[in-house]
Amino acid sequence: MKTKLVPSWLRIVSVGAIVLPVLSFYSQIVDSDYFKQYLADVIINIAHSFSAALINLAINAIFPTA
Repeated sequence: MKTKLVPSWLRIVSVGAIVLPVLSFYSQIVDSDYFKQYLADVIINIAHSFSAALINLAINAIFPTA
């Protein structure tokens, strides 16, 4: 027989008490200038790596090695 030791309203309130501070923390991180600069640096590094890989692929296609 299954018993409900924790009422559903208490479960909802406890999840809300945990989730709300975490959401506000992440929203503050996303709004910060440091995070935006970090995200821009990551995107620039990905673009550089992708372009270097494409150039390497093109050079290997033009000048195949034996």
